[in-house]
Amino acid sequence: MRCHGFIPQLIATARTKGVSGYIGDGTSRWPAVHVKDAASLYRLAIAQAPAGAVLNAVGDEGVPVREIAEAIGRQLKPAGHVSARR
Repeated sequence: MRCHGFIPQLIATARTKGVSGYIGDGTSRWPAVHVKDAASLYRLAIAQAPAGAVLNAVGDEGVPVREIAEAIGRQLKPAGHVSARR
């Protein structure tokens, strides 16, 4: 099975609509993990954690969704800006 996560869906939507956007001020963060990193973590937890242990995996703070939308938007042809309607 080949899985590419949610970013390709955001890119496809931006290409279809001609804009890349985000909700609110874009400061909410999107924490992500590579599937191989998550698999390694599960393997270690199964192999080394005591039975009944409660585990919590923590990584970086995540990427602000505004930065993701802006990176996608820079690649759109032609580039543009859309303001929120009030």
